[in-house]
Amino acid sequence: MTVRVRFAPSPTGHLHVGGARTAIFNWLFAHRNRGEFIIRVEDTDQARSTLESESMVLGDLKWLGLEWQEGPDVGGPHAPYRQSERLAVYGAAAQQLLATGAAYRCFCSEEALEAKRKKAEEEARPPHYDLTCFRLSAQEVSAKLAAWAPFALRFHVPEDGDVTIDDLIRGAVTWRKESLGDFILVRSDGLPTYNFSVVVDDHDMEITHVIRAEEHLTNTHRQVLIYRALGWGVPQFAHVSLILGPDRSKLSKRHGATSVTAYADEGFLPEAMVNYLTLLGWSTPDGREIFGDDYAFENFSLDRVNSAPAVFDRQKLEWLNGQYIHDRSSAELRPLVRRFLETVAPDAWLDEAIDVVKKSVDRLTLFTEALRFVWHYDARAVSHSMDANFVTALLVEFDTHGAPKSADEFQLMIERLKKATGLKGKSLFMPLRLAVTGVEHGPELVRAVPLLESGSKVDPSIVSPRDRVAALARLLNG
Repeated sequence: MTVRVRFAPSPTGHLHVGGARTAIFNWLFAHRNRGEFIIRVEDTDQARSTLESESMVLGDLKWLGLEWQEGPDVGGPHAPYRQSERLAVYGAAAQQLLATGAAYRCFCSEEALEAKRKKAEEEARPPHYDLTCFRLSAQEVSAKLAAWAPFALRFHVPEDGDVTIDDLIRGAVTWRKESLGDFILVRSDGLPTYNFSVVVDDHDMEITHVIRAEEHLTNTHRQVLIYRALGWGVPQFAHVSLILGPDRSKLSKRHGATSVTAYADEGFLPEAMVNYLTLLGWSTPDGREIFGDDYAFENFSLDRVNSAPAVFDRQKLEWLNGQYIHDRSSAELRPLVRRFLETVAPDAWLDEAIDVVKKSVDRLTLFTEALRFVWHYDARAVSHSMDANFVTALLVEFDTHGAPKSADEFQLMIERLKKATGLKGKSLFMPLRLAVTGVEHGPELVRAVPLLESGSKVDPSIVSPRDRVAALARLLNG
């Protein structure tokens, strides 16, 4: 049997990190079992679903690096892959349930149903449907149909309506018949409910394993009953725990960014996001925290997925993202960093600039701040903290020997400055850093000074080390 799993997003906005984690688990499970990963769009919410949102969700999945074998954008043998285009499939299944008596027409209006719910609450009864339309005779049903009375299709919970599943993450889960009343399959406007359409789709698309969020666990009772009534095999279920914020409430916008796109815009790498989200609920067999797709494909299994909620730790995500940035070559990072830098500097020089600062950066957006000293220098602000004699000695050094272009030349410059100023250690390096870079903290001077010198030759907006010190000298010496 070929393993077939699916991710079924609702196209109502960008992909939430919780949905992304579910998609990743399905994708990894398919790879681990040499199976197939399908995307199906659940767009029957006509008020909120849009093709623009569908495009955004698929774009988010592609940014993460996920690939699928079937879907609305690639087609496949079980097309169409949008629920809004599958109404005829649902209609055929509904007719089958009507024919066998597993479902019946319900002519109760919304007002009548609301009155029934209120009465049940007043009498401290479960708000289950009271079977009014289930008890209608064939003649009464025919009369209502002849009068064009609108109706919904309602499923009748059978006497043997208890359900037990062996959840691949949670173990045995049981629901009793009494916990459920007869429920709607098709609304009066002809659109199927989630529980009905998802069963028809999963059967039609030959889904073998349903890996989804814990919030869908309560739907499983209804869905298994529909499978039974249609005489279809039931897939295996695995319900993934919720993702919580640091305060252990459900992750939401008040905890910060929650969409995949927002994290991309903040400068996170897709590989780091996939790595981190995979670890939210799944533990590696050897305890490692940083791994690529090949490792995850080989080792991912549902029996290592924890049923307890996972807490989203932004600091850990930033640390992990930093490891991926530090491990990438400057040439690989360059096109990503250019998105956040307003510069036309040549590739070769920008590669060097990225390499100089990347160990201090854990998000792509932070390259802008890390390299600010290159393009922004305020001699007047720096002059308030500088000694005129030191600045004069440094300017003489640059005018005599030029700015260093290598580590060896930098060391020779330091030795000459020690003799000229009598300073050493922090007393020498702090004013040197401030005079040349304009900031008190930054990358190693042995690399920063040559970077500024070479940059001034290729980008007219970069002021050379010598010209920076000369500007200081003019301010200090009047």
